[in-house]
Amino acid sequence: MSSETVFPLCVRAAMLSSVGRYREALLLFSQHDMRGPHAPDELAAWAFTLNRTGRFREALSRCDEAISLDLHCSNAWFVRGLTFYYLGRYEDAIACLDKVLLQDPNHAEAWYIKGNCLYLKGEVEQSVHSYEKVLEVDPRSPKGWYNRGVALADCGEFQKALESYDECLRENPGLGVIWTNKGVALAGLFRYTEAIDAFDMALSLDPDDAAALHNKGISLSRIGRDSEAMEVMERARKVSPTRSPGKKIW
Repeated sequence: MSSETVFPLCVRAAMLSSVGRYREALLLFSQHDMRGPHAPDELAAWAFTLNRTGRFREALSRCDEAISLDLHCSNAWFVRGLTFYYLGRYEDAIACLDKVLLQDPNHAEAWYIKGNCLYLKGEVEQSVHSYEKVLEVDPRSPKGWYNRGVALADCGEFQKALESYDECLRENPGLGVIWTNKGVALAGLFRYTEAIDAFDMALSLDPDDAAALHNKGISLSRIGRDSEAMEVMERARKVSPTRSPGKKIW
């Protein structure tokens, strides 16, 4: 098979992967002869697709194969870091992502995943720096603004968190979880009436948002509206057994 026909085969596989047709993509990747000048990046693309189907051990093998061909293949290091992140091996993930960032300091997604790793390791203050690096590269990144807000709120920096949530809402006004977190930040600043308005906005988008209900109840009690607070807290208790809290960061 000539290089002219082999290379498009891998391109087609990558295109199928990009639209979620992972099984078809994996079939094409498996048929591709990974021996050209593009082999390291092609192996990284294969590994990325394996990640999407939960085949993490195979993904790591493809990454290692790519790195053995080109020690400086940033795509392979990134996918390797991403795989370790999915596996909860945050230290290993950060080590890989740092290699990516050494080559490309403007790799926004590497900064973002590194921030998530730091946050999940409990190194919340350090995660803020990574999310801010995301925003230096992509000032309109909704998930960068949102996760920065979550991390800052965890550090007690409610005013800065509020600013982050407002930036995120410019791009995603219809996401209830952002309104809920904005309400929590406002409550942290003792701005309870505004917090209640934010929780009401969240509940208009998702009436069964247990976190919004719970925090609205607390805010109502803080301003002496105890009967309303009790009603809302009762709604929260009815909803919360059937609703998992979900991930705090995006």
